[in-house]
Amino acid sequence: MSQHPNEVRRDRRLPVQMPVVLRGTDVAGRVFFDRAEIVSIDERGARAHTRFHLPEGSEVTVELPADDRQRRMRVVWSGEAESFYDGMIGLEFVDASESWNLESLRIRWGARNY
Repeated sequence: MSQHPNEVRRDRRLPVQMPVVLRGTDVAGRVFFDRAEIVSIDERGARAHTRFHLPEGSEVTVELPADDRQRRMRVVWSGEAESFYDGMIGLEFVDASESWNLESLRIRWGARNY
């Protein structure tokens, strides 16, 4: 069953408006490239808005602007089609030892309530 994005979280989310490039494979098996947006982050992952429907468990790469590094992330939640959360996905790092530099991202992308 899909985890609802408002359930109790391990870490506090920081709201942001951070453009990213997502690459992966959608539910139809098509390889995609999307200029998406991360709308909130926490130390272990992010919630993003994309125009593609992605299956839970699939892996994507996430690239921040002006950053050559590709981050491997896994889709852990996907909003129901035609619902309020349509187009939203929850992501976590594939490598559990990886995390965001929250202070740097907060300064650069204007995270609120930090």
